[in-house]
Amino acid sequence: MVQKVLIATAVASVLALSACQRTSYYQNQPAPQPQPLTPAPAGQVQSGNLPPPGGQQGTYNSGTYQSGQAPANTANSGNTGQFPAAPGAPTGGGGMGNVAAPAGAMPLSNSALVGSWKVNEGGVQCDMFLTLTNLGDGLRGGTRGCTGGLSQMKSWGINGDQVVLNDANGYAIARLYKTADNRIEGQGSAGQQVVLSR
Repeated sequence: MVQKVLIATAVASVLALSACQRTSYYQNQPAPQPQPLTPAPAGQVQSGNLPPPGGQQGTYNSGTYQSGQAPANTANSGNTGQFPAAPGAPTGGGGMGNVAAPAGAMPLSNSALVGSWKVNEGGVQCDMFLTLTNLGDGLRGGTRGCTGGLSQMKSWGINGDQVVLNDANGYAIARLYKTADNRIEGQGSAGQQVVLSR
């Protein structure tokens, strides 16, 4: 019986020691290197000289040009380069423009305008929400149920006595004035009358 115990102990010891042994499948062989990738086609690349800086003459793509003078179809007021101004580009700070307030326009404050407003845009009723959360150059705002230009309203701001409603690009889509304690009115960019009330 002692012999069986010694044999069992010996077998258990061998098994225990073999479990602690490290096995390696690579036996110090370096990992295989990946094959290099073939370059992707890049298409045609063109090169050439840039035209000289302002006021000089030169040639470009076998043609001649004269910088400093804008072609007749690109001449716009306030445009000093040879490219036309972007359509509907913002005027003044943040696209708010500088339109004179009508007689009787009341002073405005951001905090007095915050909240929900009922909107009449050219006879169509909808809702507008104005917040004090910054968004670009203005404050975050939005509409619900509007189908005209105000459906694009994303921000708003005050420019003097004027409330300016802007789209996502910062372009003015309506300019309004406070005419009573809970009434603001003016025009949208398409000329429609816009009235906010609560």
